[in-house]
Parts: sequence; structure tokens; C-alpha cells
Amino acid sequence: MILTACPLCASTTLRLVVDLGYHPLGDTFLPKEALNEPETRYPLRVMQCADCGHTFLQYLVPEKERYQKVDYSYTAGNSPVSVKHFGEMAAEIIADQNVGGDDLVVDVGGNDGTLLKAFRVQSRCRILNVEPAKNIADISRTNGVETHHGFFDADAAAKIKAMGGAKVITGTNVFNHINDLPSFMNDVKTALSEHGAFVFETPSLLELVKRLAFDTIYLEHVSFFGMKPLVRFFETLDLHVHRIEPSDYMGGSFRVYVKRTPADPGVAQDFIALEDAAGLYDANTYETFMNKVHKFRADLMRELYEIKANGGTIVGIGAATKGNTLLNYCGIDNGLLECVTDASPLKIGKYTPGSHLPIVPDADIPKNATHALILPWNIGDFLKEKLKHLNLEFIVPHMG
Repeated sequence: MILTACPLCASTTLRLVVDLGYHPLGDTFLPKEALNEPETRYPLRVMQCADCGHTFLQYLVPEKERYQKVDYSYTAGNSPVSVKHFGEMAAEIIADQNVGGDDLVVDVGGNDGTLLKAFRVQSRCRILNVEPAKNIADISRTNGVETHHGFFDADAAAKIKAMGGAKVITGTNVFNHINDLPSFMNDVKTALSEHGAFVFETPSLLELVKRLAFDTIYLEHVSFFGMKPLVRFFETLDLHVHRIEPSDYMGGSFRVYVKRTPADPGVAQDFIALEDAAGLYDANTYETFMNKVHKFRADLMRELYEIKANGGTIVGIGAATKGNTLLNYCGIDNGLLECVTDASPLKIGKYTPGSHLPIVPDADIPKNATHALILPWNIGDFLKEKLKHLNLEFIVPHMG
């Protein structure tokens, strides 16, 4: 479905700011048998509302197609970086919102329950995961987390309200995946207790532009959030931004606390001033951005071809969704990379979408490999340290 109006303010005054061509679903890793079937590619284009500044995908793939057609492949508990991050996030929210034993914390798209387990351990609160991917919901239950299998919708909100309402509703790298944000937020309001807080962590458009993180654009990421349009949107729903915490997680994010009660407007205005100074709502900013992206692709491909021409063997490290955007935008396939390695049992044995590279465990890195292209550049230091014993020359494809 092509969007012709802004999802936040309904304006039809839109401009194209980023065009990365046609891509398959970046988070859908393929079983071997799927390689014999056609693979759908969609336009990966980003629009910006000229009225409110909201930035979003032009083409929306239905949510069921993205999360329920095939088994989902990401689990937070598999990553030491994520486990540490979510433990710290739970501690911050517990302290800020005074979460205790009788309180209910709900995680939207809570994956395998990693964040919720941290909440329970640290505060002994009640927890509920609302997870749309069946295989991941099953893992969450196996991990001892009460789980509602389905999307966060009116039915889920009614269930939570019947449980007494949530003191905190969290969403980590989830809010930017929502197709219908007004409906979603109305359901959040239904599910929250009177003084409850919606705390979401999402990639920051400001950091995306500053770091040239074009690979964080993929079909599952429906929105790319700046604070200016978000504040305006929340105010139309009688909601207010109480706190904004920048984070390096996922390559540059912010954690936002939203409540019904009025907030100090200076909290958001300081952040908006940074956005304006960076030209985040200026069309010229994105013309410069795309020129840099084109140069980045040319430079990276030149480097990879030179390595191959000199007899080198290159592997990819980390079967990350952002890596699939990079692979498909640049046209990197098995002519350049031997394989991609990953630690997740849900990805090993599958293939990357579009580029169709086999995903193997780290232990199966070819003995003749000379170079490693790190696809999740946001954890590049962690991966280089983990694999330093292999004496590979690492390439971290990132300009920020």
C-alpha cells in the first residue's frame, strides 16, 4: 500500500527524501527451500511531511506479512549486548516510575521476554508480553514470561485494562514498526493506568542522518522519528513527553517517556533545537545525504572488488537486518562474500533475503578467509574483539 498522506497529521504535502531502490523484507531470513521460489521486492523510499516533518516509508507492507507469514528470526536474549542494555533500561524505568511488586509492566513486541525478565528480577512486578510472532511468543512462554500472542490492538488493550491497567508500557524498536500510529496510541491510552507511562525506545532520525545510517532504513521500519512531529502528534492525543534519553543502542536511538499529565515543554524543545540546527526538516539535507550514500556505495564496492582481485576471501559478520539493506542496496552477493556468520540458532542454516548468502555459525568461518565485513556496525567493537583470534582484516561499512 502506498501512503499518500502523513500518518501523523494527514497532510498530503509530501516530499521524497530517500530512495534506496527495491528490496525484499529485510527481517525475513529464508529457509533453503525458499530459494527456489520468487522473492517479492518492494520500493524502499522514504517520504517527509512538509507540514509536520514526520518521516516515513512510502510503501507499507502489511504487518501480518512482516511478522506472521514466516518464523521470525531475532531473539534479544541471544545477544550479550542486548541483555546488558535491557537490564540497564529496566533499572532506569523502575527508578523513574517507582515500579513495585503490584504493578503491571507490558512490553509491546516483547520478543523472547528479555526486557520483561529484567523488570521481574529487579522489581518483582507483574509482566505481560504482547508478541505477534508465534514462534517467538512460544519462546517467551518457555522463558517463563506470560505472553499474549497477537498484535497490540483493542483486544490486547482490553485484556490489560481488565488486569488493572499497566503502570508502564514499553516498546523497544517497535514503535517505529507500527502502521497505524493513532490507533496504536489510543490502545496504549486504554491499557495504561491513570498515572502510567508509555516508554518507547526507537532509532533517532537525527542520528540516522548524522551517522549516514541508511542501512537502518528497511521495510519493517515504517517511521523514522524526529521529536518535533512526535510532540505535535502526542499533543493531539492529550499526551505529553516527560523525558528524552539519547542512546547509542541500535546505532543511535532515543528513549521517550510519555504520560497523560502535563510536562515541562523545555524537555522536548531542547532536543528539537538540535534537530533544527541539523536541518532535519530541510529538503536540502536529504539531497546531501543521498549524495553521500551514493559515494559510500561506490567506495565500499571498490574496496571489496580490490580485495577479491588481490586473491582475498571475504565473509560477512552478523546476519543483521540493517546488513540486508546494505547488501541489497550495494548489490553484494556470493560473488563477493562467501557467507554470513551469526550466533543465533534461529538464523543459522537460513539465507539472507535478496542476496541469498548462507548463514553459518562463527565456528564455520572458512579457513582461507582474509577479510570480514561487519554488517551490524553498531556492535563492531564487540564483534572484532570476539573474533580477533581469527586474524581477519575487519571492514566496518559505516561513515558516521
